[in-house]
Amino acid sequence: MLRCFGLDAAWSDRNPSALCVLDASGTVLDETRPVADGEILDSILSRLRGPAVVAADLPLRVAVPTGMRPCDREAMRAYGSRAAGPHPTNRSLLIGRDGRIRGEQLAAELEAHGFGGPWASGARTLLEVYPHPGLVEVFALPRRLAYKKGSVEQRRAGLRRLIGLLATLERRDPPLRGPAPPDPEALRGRALKALEDRLDARFCAWTALLWARHGAERVRLFGDSANGHIAVALG
Repeated sequence: MLRCFGLDAAWSDRNPSALCVLDASGTVLDETRPVADGEILDSILSRLRGPAVVAADLPLRVAVPTGMRPCDREAMRAYGSRAAGPHPTNRSLLIGRDGRIRGEQLAAELEAHGFGGPWASGARTLLEVYPHPGLVEVFALPRRLAYKKGSVEQRRAGLRRLIGLLATLERRDPPLRGPAPPDPEALRGRALKALEDRLDARFCAWTALLWARHGAERVRLFGDSANGHIAVALG
């Protein structure tokens, strides 16, 4: 019984993440806000019923001490002109107060439960995803959709547009079906950030289902297994 997970993960365990769970039909089964690593893992492992794909917006393998990973440079060349390239990712930037990289530790825990990268064979796949280029591709946008920065009104406007775009996925292959998100107009502060994370997690989960259905035909892979990868949903 396939399960697809979208994780919009905070880079430290001091802030809440967002997790979306889809079944094989693209229906949202659950949306949660785990904080600690153990909560994230429990939320995933407790819902496994066989084959699964986890698509995480979080660096999962970081081999370079400084600068950018090869996959980051490749994705920047492809999407930088549309303001949808990734941020620089390296060990110096990501090692936190406890001397670890969160995504690498989460990946190791999931690997112990049968998850492998996109080039591995097996029934469970772990993808590192970045929503911005995926949104640009899937919805044929000329530039990155702006909903994370700017004034409260600018962020609300961007989130309203994102909600509308995600609603159209109900008619795509695969579909995405779930409860209507709250109207951003009434939200601000942490509530607005929570909505942003929730929508990112939904798109990550849909990317996971896209991989489960179509693999590399509909998900573009940058990088390699040794140095890290970024998976981008295609339209």
